[in-house]
Amino acid sequence: MELERHYATQREPISARKKNELVAAMVAEDARMHGARPHCMGMAAFVASEVRYVPAWTWVAQVALVVLMCAMAHTADSIGTTKIAIGMLSAMSVLVGVSPVQASKLHRVVELEYACPYNASSVMIARLIVLGCSSALAVAFMVGITASMANASAFDVALWACPPFFLSCAGSLMALRKAHPATATTLCAAWTASCSVTLLALANALPNLYANTSVATWATAAAMALVWLVREVTMTFRAVSAGLDAFSPQWAKTHN
Repeated sequence: MELERHYATQREPISARKKNELVAAMVAEDARMHGARPHCMGMAAFVASEVRYVPAWTWVAQVALVVLMCAMAHTADSIGTTKIAIGMLSAMSVLVGVSPVQASKLHRVVELEYACPYNASSVMIARLIVLGCSSALAVAFMVGITASMANASAFDVALWACPPFFLSCAGSLMALRKAHPATATTLCAAWTASCSVTLLALANALPNLYANTSVATWATAAAMALVWLVREVTMTFRAVSAGLDAFSPQWAKTHN
C-alpha cells in the first residue's frame, strides 16, 4: 500500500481533454490500420532492403582494395608478385564483410529476429547475398584490372584469386558459426592473415614452382576450396534455421 501511494504521488494528473485526445488518436490509428491494404514484401525486395543496413565504410573499404590492386598491378615487376597481390587482396575483401554479417549476434537481436516474419534465417541469407555479391564484384574488378595491366588471360587471373577468396569465405563462416561474437571477428582476421602468409611462404620457398604453377593446379585448388565454402554456407544456414540454441550456443545453455 505504501508503494502504491508513493507512485500515486508521482503520477501527474491528466485532464479530461487530454484523455479524449488520446482516445481519439487511438481510434483514428485503429481505423487507419484496418483500412490499410496488407503488403507482403518479396524476398528480392527484402534482400535489396538490407543494403541500407550495411555500413558505408564497408563499400569504401572494398573500393580501396580495388584501387590498391590497380596500383600494385601497375607497379608489379613480375607475374608472381601479381599472383600474390590479387590472392591477398581477394581474401581481404571477405574480411571487410565479417562485421555486418554477424551484426545480429553483436547487437544481441538474434532472438528478436527469430520472432519476425522475415526471421534470422532470412536476415542471414539476405546479408550473405548482399555482402557476397559485393565482395565477388570487387574481386571481379580486380581480376579485370589485373588481366588488362598484366596482359594475361582473365580466366587465369580469376584462378589466382579464387582459392584464397574461397578459403577466406569458408573459414570466416566457420568462425562466425562456432565462435562467440566478441572473438569471431578476430578469428576471421587471423584466418585471412594465415591465408596470406601461406601465399607469401609458398612464393618465397618455391619461387619457380609458384610462378610456373599450371592452370590445372590452380583450378583444382579453387574447386577444393569451393567445395568447402559450399559446405560452410550450408552448415551456416542449417544452424540459423535450427534456432537460437544452434546458432548462438554460447548464449543458449540448453544446446548440446
